[in-house]
Amino acid sequence: MKSIQYLLFSLFISLQVSCQTKSDDTFTTYKAVPKTEMGTQLVENSNLVAQIFKDSTYTLTAGVQVNELSYLAQKGYSMKTFVYTLDLNNPQISVVASMPHNKPEFAMQPMTAQATALLNPNFEVVGGVNGDFYDMTTGVPRGIFVFNGQVLRAAYTTRNEGYLAVNKHNKVSLEEIENFDQQAQQLQQAVSGGVWLVKNGQTVAQTDKEIHPRTAVGLTKDNQLLLMVVDGRNYTWSNGMNYEDLGDFMRSIGSVKALNLDGGGSSTFFINPNFSVNRFEIRNLPADNGGIERAVGNGIIITKTK
Repeated sequence: MKSIQYLLFSLFISLQVSCQTKSDDTFTTYKAVPKTEMGTQLVENSNLVAQIFKDSTYTLTAGVQVNELSYLAQKGYSMKTFVYTLDLNNPQISVVASMPHNKPEFAMQPMTAQATALLNPNFEVVGGVNGDFYDMTTGVPRGIFVFNGQVLRAAYTTRNEGYLAVNKHNKVSLEEIENFDQQAQQLQQAVSGGVWLVKNGQTVAQTDKEIHPRTAVGLTKDNQLLLMVVDGRNYTWSNGMNYEDLGDFMRSIGSVKALNLDGGGSSTFFINPNFSVNRFEIRNLPADNGGIERAVGNGIIITKTK
């Protein structure tokens, strides 16, 4: 009997050692290996990335590039990000504020439908993202809003800290919300943002640490506009970011200024892969109902003059 007990005890110890050895042998050391310039910037200028699974860039038209990145964050979360880089030094490239049905009336409509309503003979619609937070019953934005030179809303809340501005000379900038009254008459387009993520090239410290899908807009020192979406609320696909990590992301890829836009189920990143067809394609996975595009109050749409 003792010999049987000894045999079982020896077998137990052997299995424990074997499992421990296997665990040690399979310990993974992560290494982030970027393949694009943007991926390299993110790895070199932040501590966000542990391992990269996908890092690709493609051009939709001259002056408009898209980067799609899939990675494991240092915090252990899976992430998928989508970033437009717009060369604002190219006079053909700009952005406009969009509204449902392309009419100056507050309502709600999916971004791809807003883009379709914007189609016209004067410019191509390249793609875009969702815009400001809004009342989910009426579509009224939380902050200021200028549509084709019309000031449709001049009020804002304390949570609106800045806005994307396009003046009547087609100059794109990110401005402080308290300056809106002085600038309103010079504006052709304006969409409010929420908190500042980056100011003067530095990430802004945040007290809100909640993780969600996010949309952000940034401006670089060499006049490149960055429109970014990170998916979230889907553990195996992408988890989302808090404000500070979002700020680190935007700063690391070159933003000297960056603003948070509406996020959650509103976050939408879409492209127009073929101008002759104009069939818009959503590249991210919206958080609502397994990827269904949400009807939103407004957006930022990229245009190219013909």
